[in-house]
Amino acid sequence: MKALYIGHYREFGGWSDAAIGHMLAMDTVGIDVVARNIPLTQSPRGDIPKKIERFEGKSLENCDVCIQHVLPHHLVGTSGFKKNIALLESESLSIKDNAWFNYLQQMDEVWVPNSDLQNSLIRDGLFKDSKRIKTVPHTCDLRKYKTPAKPVSIEGLDDKFKFYYIGDMNDRKNLRSLVKCFHSEFDRSEPVGLVLKLWKFGHSPQQVRDLAVNMCNQVKQELRMYQSIESYHTESIISEQIPEEGIRALHQYCDCFACPSHGEAWSIPSFDAMCYGKTPICSDFGGPRDFIGTDLNLNRGTLVKGSFDICDCSDSPFPTLFTGREQWFDPSEGGIKSAMRYYYEQRDNINRQVGIESAERFSYESVGNLMKGYLGG
Repeated sequence: MKALYIGHYREFGGWSDAAIGHMLAMDTVGIDVVARNIPLTQSPRGDIPKKIERFEGKSLENCDVCIQHVLPHHLVGTSGFKKNIALLESESLSIKDNAWFNYLQQMDEVWVPNSDLQNSLIRDGLFKDSKRIKTVPHTCDLRKYKTPAKPVSIEGLDDKFKFYYIGDMNDRKNLRSLVKCFHSEFDRSEPVGLVLKLWKFGHSPQQVRDLAVNMCNQVKQELRMYQSIESYHTESIISEQIPEEGIRALHQYCDCFACPSHGEAWSIPSFDAMCYGKTPICSDFGGPRDFIGTDLNLNRGTLVKGSFDICDCSDSPFPTLFTGREQWFDPSEGGIKSAMRYYYEQRDNINRQVGIESAERFSYESVGNLMKGYLGG
């Protein structure tokens, strides 16, 4: 079987990582992959696997299927393949009132990374035949989690229990809530720290740092627990770009990942944290439900309950996304605080091998065979 995979895989971020993972998974199980990139920005990632470059050099002739892992307004309907498939990433409760919904209807099938999104599209009636909507999770090379990175050190944190977040800085990530919960739960006398590795599209590292410092200081002022914000723990903010090796080292250095966002199609940093045994604290919606699981095994991580509220996003990547026509998940701050306290108190009792053991079902081979089955290979 020969598959054309079209994606934004030369961009920086999760879209690229997900697309590269899917292509390598298909190759692992014997699918002949042809790759074509759709650029989005003027700042593409500088490194892609050599195997992906070889996929780019292949001819388009005789491709059996086409997988379009692109923003929905880039989708193209065609009858030139046995199957024309869209791979959708979305984070709100429903996109039925968004133009994206209409773009998807021209496709033969729609694949999504988590079961919540699959159920949403089925519930909204995207297709009369619900079998045309399938869940295909993200995947990666699990060997990287078993390789120690060069140790790192952050001044003042080496002997503390370190909560941490790695990712974008935007309203959907709900970082104000994370900072609020951390300072509300832990007294200054307790040996804990909060590390925030942040980036924001279109902003320099200094601009990101300034935004983060201002946000954290505002949260502390509004909490009014002490007369001075200097009496709170000081957050460790990393806004500089660091290589993949540095990200791996940060995962291995810190203790408990926290991403109580308003919605995640998958959340690669949370999945990475689970595989490193860092018990991610995530919202009970979207991708984390599928890899952390709903069986309440706290050695793997925690899903925080919450409610669906009206989107009020000031920095959406697109004008029609996350408007008041949509709802997103709002995790309970009490639940976030309880989870943080639990992992701090139980830090010596966690079985940190459970996460990587659970991740085996998301290996290249497992996900590749799932895709192969859906393609009829």
